[in-house]
Amino acid sequence: MKPVSIRLRLSLLISLLTLAIILVVSVVAYVELEESLLRNIDEILRATGEGIVATLDEHEDAAAREAEFRSIMGSGSSGDSVWCRIWVDGREESLFSSGLANHPRREPLLDLLPGEAPEVGESSFLSTADEIDRDEEHPYRVLWIRRVQGQEVVNVLVGRSSHYVSHELTEFYQLLLIVGASLTLLAFLVAPVLISWGLRPIAQAGAQLQAITHKSLKQQREPSEMTPELKPFMAALDDMLDRLDEAMRQQEQFIADAAHELRTPVAVIKSTLQTAQLQRRTVGEYEENIEETLQDVGRLEHLIEQLLSLARLETPDTLRESLDVRLDALLSETVGAFDARAAQRNGRVVFSEAPPTTVKGDENELRQLFGNLLDNALRHGPRGGTVRVTLANGTEDRVTVSVHDEGGQISPDTVVHLFDRFYRVDSSRSQASGGSGLGLAIAREIAHRHGGDIEITSNPQAGTVVSVSLPRG
Repeated sequence: MKPVSIRLRLSLLISLLTLAIILVVSVVAYVELEESLLRNIDEILRATGEGIVATLDEHEDAAAREAEFRSIMGSGSSGDSVWCRIWVDGREESLFSSGLANHPRREPLLDLLPGEAPEVGESSFLSTADEIDRDEEHPYRVLWIRRVQGQEVVNVLVGRSSHYVSHELTEFYQLLLIVGASLTLLAFLVAPVLISWGLRPIAQAGAQLQAITHKSLKQQREPSEMTPELKPFMAALDDMLDRLDEAMRQQEQFIADAAHELRTPVAVIKSTLQTAQLQRRTVGEYEENIEETLQDVGRLEHLIEQLLSLARLETPDTLRESLDVRLDALLSETVGAFDARAAQRNGRVVFSEAPPTTVKGDENELRQLFGNLLDNALRHGPRGGTVRVTLANGTEDRVTVSVHDEGGQISPDTVVHLFDRFYRVDSSRSQASGGSGLGLAIAREIAHRHGGDIEITSNPQAGTVVSVSLPRG
């Protein structure tokens, strides 16, 4: 399903909001007009009804009362003048009737009134309609009064045509429909133009972003060029572009460093082979050249493996598998393997016994992490020295593994760069010993993937300590 554009959504929203406002205003205006028009009729009916009730109380003579009633009712057509009917509860005949109540083609008006009669001593206004003519229904406003006179309950029904009110309300209703429909249509037509104008800063920002290339990631936009609503968004976007620019520069530097590191062993291999090709040599000399070439190929292979490992570690943010790993057993095995290597240099790798400790993670990656740390300690620690590995409980939910060598000649300015890729404290010595400058970078990536952290401290008195903090399993 194709997504609906923001412009169309806002246009529909504005149109619906306009229509809702028009409906509310129209209903309120219609009700107020109806109440205002009916109030004038009700005042006439109430004055007439009170006059009739007063006459009933003052005159006992029927002829005098009827003359007073007619005087109160006034004259006019049956549709416009006030008409009246007076009767007693329980009697069918009327005490008095005039105007519409005497029309020959209608049933008694009382039968046409909706609802229940008012309580004795009360009065109520009603709206009804009467079909006097065959093809037209006439609306009326009626006042019904019930009073006790003597031992009887007298009903006074006073009515007046509300045709004028109905006509005015019909015209007003039609006017509201025309105006409301016109305003709604106008809002729907004008809204896209106004929305396009309002969204212009977003379109301009989009055009600016579309013009950004890898060479202009750090291009800054002037705050005056943006609306206040877009400033937080653009500020966050600038921060993201800065981080992206930094990542791309690091990637470019990584590629350049990797190419340089790969070129060095390839150049050595090529030089060795070219030297062997210059003149005929003895079998022993050829074997020596082959041995040197294999050593260089081994260093090249190790470097390629580390580059692949680093690329693999950076691709996913989560572990391929996370299982319970006995960290104490893993460290014991790793230390045993590196202790044999350290013995070739008259050194030792010692692991302090630790209680069973479990962490969550990938066993192969954790083995690579501590293998890189031990390899780095043996390469850069003093010849014949001792590397000590300890496992301790950092907090209730974390454990700490420390790898300590007896070096400690790393300056504070250098320590902060030790996890940078291809960084070497002593470039010539590291290349001669086979170091690529990627071991600590890989170790840090593995620690971070396991929710841990890694740090290095170094001083001549205490030596160099690499501490790895991992969450307990």
